[in-house]
Amino acid sequence: MVTWLAAGRWSPLRLGRRLREVYRSPDDVRLSLQLALFIWRLADRIERQPLPTLLDELRAAPRPRAADLRASVQRIDRLSRPWFATLFRARNTCYVRSLMFCRFADAGEQVLRMHLLVEPRREAGDRLRGHAWVSAGAEFCEAPQPEILARATRLYTYPAEDGA
Repeated sequence: MVTWLAAGRWSPLRLGRRLREVYRSPDDVRLSLQLALFIWRLADRIERQPLPTLLDELRAAPRPRAADLRASVQRIDRLSRPWFATLFRARNTCYVRSLMFCRFADAGEQVLRMHLLVEPRREAGDRLRGHAWVSAGAEFCEAPQPEILARATRLYTYPAEDGA
């Protein structure tokens, strides 16, 4: 066998193998392109409309079907990772990923909720740190670190939880 085909990070054989790992079905290609378009347009959409209106639109949009929330999140993560690693490296934030999960994750009959929190300054002059994640019942799309949950103050949850 010709060794140069398998040598290097961007070799044709490695690239082909990686593409087969990421894109497992023809529907994966379509969803991956939808994710890229969503990430690309998101900043403009956030500027044009208030957050509750945007979240209403995301919630009402059709979602790709999945066996459960975990399978849906794994597929979205697998198909968005190449975009975040190349074209949208600066947009790989918890806010963008949370909005992406709000739009594309299939939680079945459970309600997807977006949570926005702020972490207090750790010392004088320190910057504020914000966090966002999506949950369905007691299950998180991307689980926040427990120490962040303990320190952070909830700013906004959409839709509001019962009794909140």
